[in-house]
Amino acid sequence: MSVGGSGIPRLQDLAYIEVAIGQVANGATFEQVRRALVQRAADVARESDMDGSYSPHKWERAKADIKKHVHNTVDVLKELMRLGWVERHILPSGPNSAFAHADSTFRLTRAGEGWAQLVAVDRRAAYNALTGVLVATHPQFEGFLRLIGARPDSVAAHLTVPLLKFNAMEYRTNGAYLEDFVQFAADAALRGSLGWTEEPEVISGSVRSYVRRFEERAQARQKAISRKQFAVTCEEAMTRVAFSAAGCKMDYISHELLRRWTRFLGLANFSYYAPGPPALRLWSTAAVTGSGDSVVISRRVGKDVRRAALDGTWAVWRDQRADGAGGMYLPVWQLRAAVCWKQRISDDEFDRALREALAGEHLGLGLSIHLDQASLRVAPASTKPLVIPSASGLRRVFNVISIAPDVTTATTDITDITEETRNR
Repeated sequence: MSVGGSGIPRLQDLAYIEVAIGQVANGATFEQVRRALVQRAADVARESDMDGSYSPHKWERAKADIKKHVHNTVDVLKELMRLGWVERHILPSGPNSAFAHADSTFRLTRAGEGWAQLVAVDRRAAYNALTGVLVATHPQFEGFLRLIGARPDSVAAHLTVPLLKFNAMEYRTNGAYLEDFVQFAADAALRGSLGWTEEPEVISGSVRSYVRRFEERAQARQKAISRKQFAVTCEEAMTRVAFSAAGCKMDYISHELLRRWTRFLGLANFSYYAPGPPALRLWSTAAVTGSGDSVVISRRVGKDVRRAALDGTWAVWRDQRADGAGGMYLPVWQLRAAVCWKQRISDDEFDRALREALAGEHLGLGLSIHLDQASLRVAPASTKPLVIPSASGLRRVFNVISIAPDVTTATTDITDITEETRNR
């Protein structure tokens, strides 16, 4: 398999690089690398399991099946070769040929040995170094950072993709939704607050062309298009338009991977639920200068940043309550999106700020923060739960939050919603 090109590798988890390079450093075979990556995926699934759906048997079966996770293994080894950290070697073309490469071993380059040693003793420094190499290796990675405001030559502080909400009751046909979607996006672009601009006819033509190709492929396969699939396809089309107009052409999957990578690296954040007209908003949470060995990263993190976020939470809370339905509580993910968007910080910083406030680490805050494990509505798939360990070590998931001024005490606590609120 070829190892050339500079496109974004299909790595759902950037930590696969750390796992694979550690395996290669220890002389692992292709099959052993594959098994280690399956274990990493299993660990992530177990850590993120909040409803008891994790199945160890499923992952044991995946580990035993030599055709499972072959593409992941090929992609990460191919990326390590592209980065110059593993010497070039023939890789399987797919799952059916994996057996022929099961005993293949690989060799680290001197640069690869250096990163493997660094990640073993200082993961933060190692991932900072990885960021520099990714910037130097992948033009789309650098372009993504530039478009969301993370690079010195960034001309905007964010990139916004307007997305008309889909309502099956309002839109009886896909065609009716497409017409309003195109008009909504064109109007948003004309207002000039997206981080990019484009002519309405270009937006219309590009979105319609993308959707038409999708419909033709579905028709050729004799497959019906669900309303959800159609709405997602419109989002994919609009995302491509936005990145192209901003100066960095990118397919939808690459954008999806990059927003995941940059969140993992603490460089950026994104949300579909930040205040404002419906949109996907992406923004930087760090400044990244230079590339390669000369990269310098300054993240918006730390106790001062978290205190500023907490200080601004009351105003955000009031705005969100004014726009929301009646009741005392908001979903945590809704308030988180609003605060993070306003402060240009990561979800992790917001969650840590809440944990610190609940532990009394921010004196004089003047707020009473109440959390509950009840749920007002299903959390969107793109959001994550707020998890706070109990004194016994049990992980508790909190779904809703209420905030009120507390001028008499500067403490915060976790309380239960009243029975009346629970039954509302």
